[in-house]
Amino acid sequence: MQDIPDFHYFRSGNPFSGSSGRFRYRIEAAGEALTASAWFGPYAMGATPEAEIRRENFPLTKQGLSAAVEWLENFMEKEKGEDET
Repeated sequence: MQDIPDFHYFRSGNPFSGSSGRFRYRIEAAGEALTASAWFGPYAMGATPEAEIRRENFPLTKQGLSAAVEWLENFMEKEKGEDET
């Protein structure tokens, strides 16, 4: 996964998206929460069917950002493993 910006980047209201192979992700702040979104495929979030995108909310804190990144990494590894079976 790419280098994720620090907490203040998100606290300022900036979204961040990236990819690793077919894995796509986005982290964004809304109110006092961070939302991490993850999906697989060739398309950007706006062109991906909603049913194929998984989301999880975390507190808008440094610890919440760490938890969001960990969730994304775990999601990516779990889904990759399922694709190989």
